[in-house]
Amino acid sequence: MEATIIKIGNSKGLIIPQKMLKELGAGNKVRIETHEGGIFISPIDETRKGWAESFKNATCDQESSKDLFDEIENDFDKEEWTW
Repeated sequence: MEATIIKIGNSKGLIIPQKMLKELGAGNKVRIETHEGGIFISPIDETRKGWAESFKNATCDQESSKDLFDEIENDFDKEEWTW
């Protein structure tokens, strides 16, 4: 496939067909690198981006910042763990 490089402000742009992006599995962000005289475009996997913060917010009392799981015990904790 041939494409034309177009001027976009002080930069240059290249239109990538939607079909190619779907085949690549790319979302809104890609990594662009030069590689052996060409340009290599690869998807950036952001599937779990922000999960740690979301989990922290979901398991934390928002007023006291206390972890809600700290006070939960079960039989495994009482019988299996040795300190």
